[in-house]
Amino acid sequence: MAQQRLALWNAEDLEEDVDLSMAIGNYGPNVPYEDTHIAQPQIDESTLIAMQQHMAQQAAFSQIPDVVKSFIVHFHQAVLDNNLAEITVAYESGWNKYTEKFYAKTEWPEAELIAPLVNDDPIFLILYRELYYRHVYSRLQPNIDDRFHSYENSCELFNYLLNSDGPVTLELPEQWLWDIIDEFIYQYQVFCTWRSKVTTKTQDELMMLADGGPVWSSYSVLNVLYSLMQKSKINEYIIAQREGKTPEEIAEIVGEYGQRPLYRMLGYFSIVGLLRVHVHLGDFTLALKVMENVELNQKSPFTRVTACHVATYYYVGFCYIMLRRYPDAIRTFVTILNFIQRMRQYHTRSYQYDQISKTADRMYSLFAICHALSPTRLDDTIANTAKDRFAEQYAKIARGG
Repeated sequence: MAQQRLALWNAEDLEEDVDLSMAIGNYGPNVPYEDTHIAQPQIDESTLIAMQQHMAQQAAFSQIPDVVKSFIVHFHQAVLDNNLAEITVAYESGWNKYTEKFYAKTEWPEAELIAPLVNDDPIFLILYRELYYRHVYSRLQPNIDDRFHSYENSCELFNYLLNSDGPVTLELPEQWLWDIIDEFIYQYQVFCTWRSKVTTKTQDELMMLADGGPVWSSYSVLNVLYSLMQKSKINEYIIAQREGKTPEEIAEIVGEYGQRPLYRMLGYFSIVGLLRVHVHLGDFTLALKVMENVELNQKSPFTRVTACHVATYYYVGFCYIMLRRYPDAIRTFVTILNFIQRMRQYHTRSYQYDQISKTADRMYSLFAICHALSPTRLDDTIANTAKDRFAEQYAKIARGG
């Protein structure tokens, strides 16, 4: 058979008038290929933008250092396990370590970028954003989007804590719980100051503020703090402890929320937060009224967090000054300033040393004013330190001019 085919193709007696075009069709080299009949793929603008964003996210994700990725994974696992020891180390040490090393002058990666590392865990991403925006406020300059988004994230966090079906199982260190309340009030305070400077705003910023509704309103901030107090029944807990109730009686009084350390400490810190907010709003009598069940002594729970301890005495002392209770103010400032002096070595190692030191400087100034208006020999060490720091101003106040 093969020989027959070979003979056929080697035949020399093929007719010369055979029309080869009938055999090979119209696909000769001189016929151009037409592609107009092939449908071109249509990509709408939204799909194109999504593809570009995905590519940009992949590029940004690849820029995150591997040690930071590992840290975030470890941090997330510690939160999932409610491992307070590991969470504390990650929060107080790891976060600040990598901030100084990689993000001292820039933002941390956005939550959406690191979401794949934590399996899109919504609760951890809320906590991560809380740290993210706190970093923006402390190290960088927040823009209007940061201010609005930080408020939205705070609302998500407090809605989760207050409106879930029963108490949440989340456990966080007391230091972090205080920082959540403290930062919430700080961002509210900064927003109010920023909003009041109307002449520096662009037209777009003015429109966003006009449409912003309750963003960082005094009512919304007060509502959160009072809700945490009521949910935790912290005042009932303090009174029951003072009356010597048994743990079983206290548990029955405070209910399922008040029994959990997370809610109890958030309620306690909310009392101090309300003290601060009412001072900013100028209602010094109500500020002290909120504190009526809290004893200012070394056994109070707020003393376990140094920053809260210092802030409590500072705002209570400030209230006394504004109500012209100068001896009470002096006594308050002397107590906390002596504490800071004794613990200075520890504070120097603390990542919050700068904040505590600045608050101490303000208290020395207020002490000097009180001491000039109401001289007393309560503590010569503090008085001498204040005179050394503000010698000229101190002399002018003493002369009445």
